[in-house]
Amino acid sequence: MTQRTSALFAILGSPIRILALVLLLMFAAEVGVMLLLPWLVPPFLSEPSKAILDAILLTLICAPALWWVIIGPLRKIAIQEHERSETIVANAGEGILTLERDGTIVSCNRAGAMLLEGAVADWIGKSIQSVIPGFVLQLENVPNEGRWEARLPLGRQFPIQVSVSRFPSESQELYIAILRDLTDTERSEQQRIAMVRETEGLRAQQMTTLAQLATGVAHEVRNPLTSIKMLIQVNRAKFAAEGLSTDDLDLVEQEIRRMERSVNSLLEYARPEKCELSTLPIQEVIARSLRLVEGRCKAQNVIVQRIVPTSPIPIYVDAAQIQQLLLNLFLNALDALPEGGEIQLTVERKKNSVLLKVADSGAGIDERIMERLFTPFATTKPNGVGLGLGICRRIAESHQGTLTGTNRAEGGAEFCLILPCRGGEADNHSVPLFHDSNNLQPAIRE
Repeated sequence: MTQRTSALFAILGSPIRILALVLLLMFAAEVGVMLLLPWLVPPFLSEPSKAILDAILLTLICAPALWWVIIGPLRKIAIQEHERSETIVANAGEGILTLERDGTIVSCNRAGAMLLEGAVADWIGKSIQSVIPGFVLQLENVPNEGRWEARLPLGRQFPIQVSVSRFPSESQELYIAILRDLTDTERSEQQRIAMVRETEGLRAQQMTTLAQLATGVAHEVRNPLTSIKMLIQVNRAKFAAEGLSTDDLDLVEQEIRRMERSVNSLLEYARPEKCELSTLPIQEVIARSLRLVEGRCKAQNVIVQRIVPTSPIPIYVDAAQIQQLLLNLFLNALDALPEGGEIQLTVERKKNSVLLKVADSGAGIDERIMERLFTPFATTKPNGVGLGLGICRRIAESHQGTLTGTNRAEGGAEFCLILPCRGGEADNHSVPLFHDSNNLQPAIRE
């Protein structure tokens, strides 16, 4: 669109401006005719003749002026816009068809003809069902889109997506269909799925290797560590009895215990435990886990806010494993709050499952390990092994559940555990427990 056309479009783009321009031209023409009429009309003409001559002069002046100022520019703009639209449609990368109500093709752009392997003129007047069998215009749901199988006359078949919308026309009922070849898209998706499956297979193989390695490490390392630890304890007692310093021995024993924890974590991750399932309320497991961290919460000045439905929510789980899972989540939250803060535990009953959230007000999950949060040895803790969350997810999956971790918008991390539940109805009452530095104070919140 040229600069002059753009300026005209800006002036004539509003109906109010067009009306004002028409009135201005009419007024100017009428004034001019009134001023010229006494000089142009012979004195012997009657009043009706003067009125007719006035109308003729007004028409002769206004018609060319209106055409030159308004109608001509608007016509030129309309022609340019129509040509521009046709150029865009003709050169679009996707196939664009114009259809009648019964599916007859009225127009087809170049990309559409290439997609259907023919010339543009070959498809005008044909039905879209001839290339997409079973395709039906769902007029009540326009605009809509769907996936279909296209079958070309030469026999080639390929998946195609068809998006249908109404054509803005007042003369007849038409529809626009945009065609997209999904061959490359679906091939890429299949390749992605194959890569995911290959990755999962490699991960399973790595876990098998890790299990074998962990078993060997346990036999070769754990027994000598136990012997060394016992000798240190005996000698520490002798040193203490003789009044000698035991600081070095304490440090060695501490490091040995840390090595034992690493070996045990590796074993727990690599070797699946046998589940002993039973039905019990999830509130009972939560209470046991919180009692184990109560002392550390007081020491770190961490407040635990618990919001749990009052009525029991039965779950069919291995109580020890779920307790271990929750304990790991609580300990991770406490590690994120060395200077104090708040941990929020929320339980929500869904239709056939229970959602448990553990959130803290700490610094959140490091973005560097977010994508591999549950993979082995992913940790930012100086003395961490990076197997705890992997064990937690394995426990959740062994109970047909899920475990995810994210950062909250208001700050801190949040882990969501979903487990299937048994029987009972949801309860709208909840019991928040506030853990301060002294004790746990229960309160009912409606």
